[in-house]
Amino acid sequence: MLPYSTVEQLRYGHVTNQDYFFRTGIEKKPTDKVSVTALGFVGDEQAETFHGGIERAVLQFDCHYYAQLQQLFPASASLFVSGGYGENLVVAGMNEHNICIGDKIAVGSVMLEVAQPRQPCFKLNHRFKEPTISRYSQDNSKTGWFYRVLQEGDINVNDEIRVIERPYPQWTIATVQHYLYIETDNLAATTALAQLPELGAEVRGVFQHRLESNEVEDWNSRLESLIKLEMRVVKIVVESATIKRFYLSRTDLGALPSFSAGAHITLKLPNGLKRSYSLCDSAVEGVYQIAVQQARDSQGGSQYMHQQVNVGDVLSVYEPANFF
Repeated sequence: MLPYSTVEQLRYGHVTNQDYFFRTGIEKKPTDKVSVTALGFVGDEQAETFHGGIERAVLQFDCHYYAQLQQLFPASASLFVSGGYGENLVVAGMNEHNICIGDKIAVGSVMLEVAQPRQPCFKLNHRFKEPTISRYSQDNSKTGWFYRVLQEGDINVNDEIRVIERPYPQWTIATVQHYLYIETDNLAATTALAQLPELGAEVRGVFQHRLESNEVEDWNSRLESLIKLEMRVVKIVVESATIKRFYLSRTDLGALPSFSAGAHITLKLPNGLKRSYSLCDSAVEGVYQIAVQQARDSQGGSQYMHQQVNVGDVLSVYEPANFF
């Protein structure tokens, strides 16, 4: 029989800094009913441009894990409660070992499809005040997973949630994570996952990159809390009416932490805002490059970068996080 359960909570939230040094949408509040579009729960905000999207539209997590986590990490027990991982769907009994890539899920009037495992990052360490929880979650397949939305509609608390179609029973979330993080040299699995169409492009691209480069990723910077650097703006290039490229180097002239494709740095701006920007490939040794587009609806981040930041200014920069 295919897995089924009941929706215990529906959660959505707004972006906040609260006690963190970064913006986050992990703090969500419960609601009795939500409308779901291709981009997820209506009203649910994402902190960064590399979060969310059609293949990260809805996050589910097995709430049975919280009791286990309370026992394993007693100092943070009060934080391990439903919604702690920032999930949208709080459901018991559906987990990484019985949910597969490509599963079609019926809940309320919505149809979902399992797209990819959630990739935990250092933000969980801060959320739970436990520096090892992100790595523990990854290594033990307690991460949750993302859905794409096949049919928009509404979901209510206590609605049944059921797997109605399973095209790939061999590819549970936990199995994909095994080859993603542990048995990274399995050529047969890497080849199969690189070609699995229902697997989210983000994760599928990791396996494709391994085939092309014969290289395996270093996940450490994604899992560990970041170090803050003091960096000076050494050059600004106006690339268009709305885009500026900023060149940053360490004020102490020390070596810069390495980064891989998909990495971001977080800037703490003098106006108190913190914003993450993608790192551009840099041919200039000792320099990070970021391209910042001034957004029309900017809440002060890109506007400040474009209008207030000048060559010679010193910014606080958190070292790269390699999110794929």
